Amino acid sequence: MLLEYFAAMLVIMGLTTTFDKHTSHMRHFARAEELSNLIPDEYEPQFDNNTEREIIAALGTTARMHCRVRHLGDRAVSWIRQRDLHILTIGIMTYTNDQRFLARHIDNSDEWVLKIVSVQPRDAGVYECQVSTEPKISLAYKLMVVTSKAQILANRELFIQSGSDINLTCIAPQAPGPYTHMLWYKDTELVSDSTRGGIRVISEQQIKTSNLVISRVLHTDSGNYTCSADNSNSDSVFVHIIKSEQHAAMQHELGVRLVAGQSLWLLLGMVLLLQHMPRPILQLQHQLLLAGA
Repeated sequence: MLLEYFAAMLVIMGLTTTFDKHTSHMRHFARAEELSNLIPDEYEPQFDNNTEREIIAALGTTARMHCRVRHLGDRAVSWIRQRDLHILTIGIMTYTNDQRFLARHIDNSDEWVLKIVSVQPRDAGVYECQVSTEPKISLAYKLMVVTSKAQILANRELFIQSGSDINLTCIAPQAPGPYTHMLWYKDTELVSDSTRGGIRVISEQQIKTSNLVISRVLHTDSGNYTCSADNSNSDSVFVHIIKSEQHAAMQHELGVRLVAGQSLWLLLGMVLLLQHMPRPILQLQHQLLLAGA
């Protein structure tokens, strides 16, 4: 009888210990779940909204869109073209036959780059950087493709008097990027301060302008002057250097043409005025002319 009592007590103690362990595990599990609920949302994948999301690329250049995702974990980043919902890349893998599209990522970084080589007008539009959360989150990027052209602010043909100065200004307002490198050429040779004395090239890369000044020009300074800017079509003007007497002759010829033109317009104006004048007034003028004769 005593033996049975001890056996029953051992069974009860064993069950109690098992129940206590189970209860302890349940408490720990509930506590862990409570703690997981307290983890802030900032540890979920988040986009860095400070990246440039409007990209301007010149025709034929390389465009890059940078997407930064914090706390990515085991999720994947994809690039999607919005107009046809085509998945271009997942991770660093490319899923398009167009080999101009590439994915770039450095290990342990939070940046995922979509690279488009030799951009074309058809590439313009909206692209999405998408993270495979549930539900998915995405950030839109707008790509604009422009045909940038340098422009010399002058007539296509200039006549400069020998001994005076050449002053040419070139702008490239649509050149992509915050800074633009600009160069001047005479025919095929680069023009710089060291070409000869009296030459100044003043470029403002941030506002994308360049100024070429050549002092006391000589006949040898005649030629084709070209302004070239990064990722832009160039522009050219032709400069003629003429002697003083040639300049005076040209000015005289221009003056004669102006006087002749003004006389012609005056004559035409009088004819038109007479055509629209009432007949009684014309008859009176005719009678006065006969009386004077």
